[in-house]
Amino acid sequence: MVWAEQAVFTSLQRHGRGGYHLVSRSQGIGGQDAQALSSWSPSHGALHVDPHNQVSVNLHPLPSGRLALSRTCEGPPEYSGRGGRQLYTHILVLEDRALRAAGGQPFSLYRNALALGYLLYHPNPPTVLEPIRLPTFFIPRTSKEWLKLAFDLRLPNLEPLRDRLAAGKPVRVAYAGDRMVLAECLIGSLPEEAARRVSFATSLEPSSVRPYLLTLIGTGPRPQASRPA
Repeated sequence: MVWAEQAVFTSLQRHGRGGYHLVSRSQGIGGQDAQALSSWSPSHGALHVDPHNQVSVNLHPLPSGRLALSRTCEGPPEYSGRGGRQLYTHILVLEDRALRAAGGQPFSLYRNALALGYLLYHPNPPTVLEPIRLPTFFIPRTSKEWLKLAFDLRLPNLEPLRDRLAAGKPVRVAYAGDRMVLAECLIGSLPEEAARRVSFATSLEPSSVRPYLLTLIGTGPRPQASRPA
């Protein structure tokens, strides 16, 4: 088991503030990390939603040396009336040793958190969140086994992408299928030390304020936000 701090970034009117901001956090998240979480978290119109991808799973480093593992999903129509839906990002702040304990597999930690009911949308999250404990269960696979799994799932050829990531070069891929599965197989195919250095987002619009090493996006034109009824 490992400990994780929690935070929520979304558009919510609270304590005299509106718009997108960090509405909730654990007391163990300091000012510098809170500022970084606000910079990396997406706001209006930044989520790529399609039939195979309803959420984005994201991982990035923090100034403290810890890691932010998050889930971004849609909420109800924006209260501001500008059209489109609220984006809601629930974040777990983890020590690097948590990722080591999970064999360098961030998606295993993600699924373990979901299984315990964490990371899900909450219409009115508490201002102060408590730290949580997560199991580190994972299925060990070799690099060849991850590549074999990708082949069996008919994913694109991962080897050129894997080589770029291993060299620390940014990778951006447009893919219409399940982008979480693509990211998991790609990161799993890397040596563990290299995998732990990969920041990623599976369905967020690229942005200079979110410099992920691995960015997966949808294909075709972005859907236009509709006005709420």
